[in-house]
Amino acid sequence: MKLARARRSLPMVFGLTPSLYVKAGSFIFGAYGVQMLLVPSNMMTDHFEAPATKYTDFWIRGQSVSIATVVYCMTKLPEDVAAKALLGLSAGIAVLYPFNAKFGYLSSLEVKYPMHYVPEALMLGLTVAGVLALK
Repeated sequence: MKLARARRSLPMVFGLTPSLYVKAGSFIFGAYGVQMLLVPSNMMTDHFEAPATKYTDFWIRGQSVSIATVVYCMTKLPEDVAAKALLGLSAGIAVLYPFNAKFGYLSSLEVKYPMHYVPEALMLGLTVAGVLALK
């Protein structure tokens, strides 16, 4: 009874609940996972001034399993735990992928714009949304 009452009283900022945040994040990451599985070359050629190879297709396609597993687990965890995990995932991916590619603090890459604005906006948006959903 106490747990059910606590879940109903989770904070909400701008109508954003932890549950809604997890659903939105699961959809976004799920879409990326499907792209990684079905069109791995596009993940390379859409975002970088470099060709896709059989090697990049190999690791991108393999990463789709990790994404699918994370999405599945987030939908099965309690919403407050899943929201915290999604916030960590979103912030970590934002730092290591789109913003690293943009600013080059760990890697020097030729990023293709305007397409690369998409992951920048999505990961920044998911990170900010996670902070707001957990207030």
